[in-house]
Amino acid sequence: MKLLAIPALLAGVAQAIQFLNDIPVGAYYDPGTEFVLEWKPEDRTDTFQLTITSFLTDPILVNPGQSQFPVYDFKEMDIVLDEAVKFSEGSFTWLVEPIDGRTGGDYYYSFRVAYETTTESPRAFHLQE
Repeated sequence: MKLLAIPALLAGVAQAIQFLNDIPVGAYYDPGTEFVLEWKPEDRTDTFQLTITSFLTDPILVNPGQSQFPVYDFKEMDIVLDEAVKFSEGSFTWLVEPIDGRTGGDYYYSFRVAYETTTESPRAFHLQE
């Protein structure tokens, strides 16, 4: 029975979105400029939700010593950029804008693509102050 599940798993892997942006490690982008998120267009008719997320580079320890495992707060904030982006479009242009004034090295930003039961993201980046 386990062998029957392998083709389904491989089909799921093949469906992953392929981002084309080469976001360098530690990249900074300027507010007010345009960031074009690109992916390999796919011949499919469904859509995905595109979100921009901001979170702390160094999370805050919330409960030191109060439980078996530490709990951290990344102060994550999300903004939905588009509820229904077509896989076939191949790109989305975002006017770079800080979320709640979050700029500099203390905060990362990341795009999040969500569809079916999958969530994917390209490399995170910072916004210039």
